[in-house]
Amino acid sequence: MSVEASKKLDTLAFEILSHEFKVRSDVTEDKGGKNSAPSPHDYLEIALASCTAITVQMYANRKGIPLEYSDVKVNITSEGASNEILREIRFVGNLTEDQKKHLLMIAEKCPVHKLLSAGIKIKTEVLN
Repeated sequence: MSVEASKKLDTLAFEILSHEFKVRSDVTEDKGGKNSAPSPHDYLEIALASCTAITVQMYANRKGIPLEYSDVKVNITSEGASNEILREIRFVGNLTEDQKKHLLMIAEKCPVHKLLSAGIKIKTEVLN
């Protein structure tokens, strides 16, 4: 899997390539951008929210749980010496409390959640 930010579109806006998909990223005006697209922080929140919703829905579909969808909200609440993300999940459907409990356990197993929770070492190489 590879993602590449390789085309500058504006002051701080870039085109990001992920497989055959092109998306944009920018920052807000107070940071020098034009707020023309989600910021890198927005994409991190998007990754966790979408992975959570998809993982939970896949499990519900496989187990025959009547989950219509999940409303997942993610917000980076603290960044710096202490990093924290708030994830709020609302399960929509005719669900028992036991089913909701199981779905919450599955949400904790979403791959992006596991990656972020475990901590990440980033190796950087400069290419010529």
